[in-house]
Amino acid sequence: MMRQPPVVVFARLLATLAVLIWVTTAVSQSERPPLTELSDVLGSAAGLEGYKRALLPGEIQLPRDHGPHPDYQSEWWYFTGNLETEDDAEFGFQLTFFRYATRAPGPTPANAWESPQIYMAHFAITDIAGDEHRVVQRFARPAGEVAGARSEPFAVWLDDWSAESLSEDFLPQRLRAHDAATDIALDLILRDGKPAVLQGDAGLSAKGPDAGNASWYYSKTRMPADGTLRFGAHEHAVRGLVWLDREWGTSALGDYATGWDWVGLQLQDGRDLMLYQLRDATGAALPESSGSLVDAQGVRRALTDSDFTMHPLDYWTSPATGTRWPTAWRIDVPNAGLELYAEAAVADQEQALAILYWEGSVNVLDGRGGERVGRGYLEMTGYEPDSP
Repeated sequence: MMRQPPVVVFARLLATLAVLIWVTTAVSQSERPPLTELSDVLGSAAGLEGYKRALLPGEIQLPRDHGPHPDYQSEWWYFTGNLETEDDAEFGFQLTFFRYATRAPGPTPANAWESPQIYMAHFAITDIAGDEHRVVQRFARPAGEVAGARSEPFAVWLDDWSAESLSEDFLPQRLRAHDAATDIALDLILRDGKPAVLQGDAGLSAKGPDAGNASWYYSKTRMPADGTLRFGAHEHAVRGLVWLDREWGTSALGDYATGWDWVGLQLQDGRDLMLYQLRDATGAALPESSGSLVDAQGVRRALTDSDFTMHPLDYWTSPATGTRWPTAWRIDVPNAGLELYAEAAVADQEQALAILYWEGSVNVLDGRGGERVGRGYLEMTGYEPDSP
């Protein structure tokens, strides 16, 4: 097995130190240089003693697990969605809450500001017709209720950015975020669509061959939404579909995994497709790559690495970081009769924040006829400047 070079381990240590230092209020993309890769921060393989590990399938319990898991090193509540106005203008958005522990669980600190739990949130809106993407980030410790999460009724928040249930049930739910510096805002009501889907093996999603190199992972793949969105001077009434990915674990990647490509696609025929392709240093897909196809009634069909392929077709090079991102993909799931293209709705949806990744809205085209058959989101990590 290939071991990570010291520079990668050192980068991960720097990432942890930086999170400790950058415990601030809202910061915009222009105020913070990119530090390291998302896969580095959320896939650390060092200092794991004392944390719980994701080991056996079947342990997810809802609604309990909508809430936080401080005994694990990291977790996230990942909302993405595609929205449109009454006159068919299209937007994409991301609102993500991350929790990251800087040390293993222990006695409760006497001073809440010494909590090892750090919350980070990313908020982005893409104006597709305007070919523009705006993104902002925040950090906070969970002291004085500035940040935190709970199970029942569900809520996760950082300052006045939040996802919060409107009743004792998980849904309906309200998403709210705004930022004056980038002049973007979102206020959505999410409603129930399909049941929650347990990914991997009954919720245990392996990211490597060793025990514990896994996360707990479930999704709400299709939540109808409506509300308001502001981009610059214009506020819009919007409606659309939202996807939630929910994961928590400790050391979520195998040592030889350098990054991943993930898609969550909502097809017009009512099906939803989630795939993630883990890559090694050569760019080859790893056997832990996995996915799900959820039918219109919400029934999940598990997909292994042998059930699908993802091949990049076109690239965009970031003028800000020099990173060459694949922004068009050929996706084939032969045993489901799917031949698709996923193309970035806007090429520049790079997230050059404290951590570097690409996250953005994509159009889904029929590989046979080229007609749009859905919309979705694409996430990519681990790409180096000018990589092939």
